[in-house]
Amino acid sequence: MKLLIPLSFFALLALVGCDIVKDPVIPSGSGQIDTTCTEVIPLFTTRRALLEDFSGFRCNNCPAASEVAQGLLDTYNEEVVVVGIHVLASFAAPVPPLDDAFFDTDFRTDAGNTYAQDLQISFLPVGAVSRKDYSGSQLLSDGAWGAAVSEIIGQPADMDVQLACFSYNATTNTVNVTARVIALNDVVGDHNLVIYLTEDHIIDWQIDAREDEPNIPDYEHRHVLRGNLNGAYGDPVITGTLAAGDTTSLSFAYTLPPNVLQPNNCALVAYVANSATKEVMQVVERKFVQ
Repeated sequence: MKLLIPLSFFALLALVGCDIVKDPVIPSGSGQIDTTCTEVIPLFTTRRALLEDFSGFRCNNCPAASEVAQGLLDTYNEEVVVVGIHVLASFAAPVPPLDDAFFDTDFRTDAGNTYAQDLQISFLPVGAVSRKDYSGSQLLSDGAWGAAVSEIIGQPADMDVQLACFSYNATTNTVNVTARVIALNDVVGDHNLVIYLTEDHIIDWQIDAREDEPNIPDYEHRHVLRGNLNGAYGDPVITGTLAAGDTTSLSFAYTLPPNVLQPNNCALVAYVANSATKEVMQVVERKFVQ
């Protein structure tokens, strides 16, 4: 489902694609323009979809929704990126033991709490597909996720986002990475770059209404948001315009938070969102272990 582009266009990108955009905005604290990363990554020329599955381990209908998300990931592979974001005290906050069930892990994050507040999430399960309006809303029931995803994937992308020169130092528990934004067409408007840290295959408690014994002690939580490298809404990466063929890059050094259990199960998810609408225009995932 990738868009075919004439070879002459790729030849042009080969000549100018590594240029740093003139007068780039350098975010305070979190990143800097990086001209040292030379890793070559093939361009991805169609849009991927970011599915944010807002969930909680005491939400008894959330496991069914998470299976919908996993099914879309299994169907579309690299064209869909799934992130499980645990939110709302009523569904995700730790509680004292309930009938020998131990919901004592706090999967919530500062960024997830911000998203829940800003999106006015009041019930679960619910999701957002690239933060794009579908049938008049950014928040969608799991029954609408598939249709919303299919509207995005395969569309020509105005930009590609890449995570290059990745390294993880187990001694310092620090990840280093360069995020590139490459304009495939002229991009107009302010855009921000956001980078998530996720962890997969976390075994912990979950309530599942479909089970005779709904308190599941060994439930597998998938693609869980653990932190943000550069805040809930990230850093400015395009201000005004980015001309076709230009690239802007930001480098990051990030210490994994103490809630991470297995770094080998972690991934970075980078996306560029329109600053005004919050719609995610392109997204990419880079697993620690490929």
